[in-house]
Amino acid sequence: MRRVDGAERVVIVLDLLSRAPEGLGVSDIARELDVHRSTVSRLLGTLSSSGLVERDAATRRFRLGTRILGLAATAMARLPVVSQARPLLEELASVTSETTNLAVLDRFHVVYVDQVAPAQTVVMRSWVGRRSPAHASSSGKVMMAFGDRRVREAVLRRPLEALTQHTVTDPSALRHQLDEVRSRGYATSRGELALDLISIAAPVLLDGKAVAAVSISGPPRRFPSGDLPRLARAVVDAGAAIGHRLAGRTITTRPSPA
Repeated sequence: MRRVDGAERVVIVLDLLSRAPEGLGVSDIARELDVHRSTVSRLLGTLSSSGLVERDAATRRFRLGTRILGLAATAMARLPVVSQARPLLEELASVTSETTNLAVLDRFHVVYVDQVAPAQTVVMRSWVGRRSPAHASSSGKVMMAFGDRRVREAVLRRPLEALTQHTVTDPSALRHQLDEVRSRGYATSRGELALDLISIAAPVLLDGKAVAAVSISGPPRRFPSGDLPRLARAVVDAGAAIGHRLAGRTITTRPSPA
């Protein structure tokens, strides 16, 4: 077995905890690392003192600490795509009166790196920092459709988890959806990620490949079928404009009024 050094153990532990919303016990982590419990206890002690992990007093399980939020926020704010996209996310929120999101692809998941709510709207659900299965979200679908073919095939080879009864779990059906996404230029997710959520996403292209996705999302009542084409056009325009900014070109398109 390959020897794992201390720094790599820290990365593995943080990654394990990021995928365990209920937290993990010392024995769970020791088993994953294939090391003694005392080694894990010392490592968790160090991470706890720095605020990177914390222990639930009731369950005695460890989870990610609050300091992670600050580090993640700083890292995301420094992503070039975030700073370039922010004015256009604000404009898209204004013209559509919907919450706008910016996401990037991380292997088989999308990670939401920014969110803007329209004026006078209270956002009940913050997506910033959250990860969602790529196959169930409009942002994930659009990045698979316009991204690296190898990534797309890797997702399609994995078991596709059903988050709701509407989630597409058949690889052939998802592949057909992705073909349609490439043809029309945007993706939708209707109750696939959460029953009370509809989203429309478009790619942010750089050198012809999707480096991010911009989307609008909200409850089904705010997305009647007759409005979808106009909303989609606004999202597509925003994605194109962000791509132009990233490439250092003059913006020739603005989000269309919805």
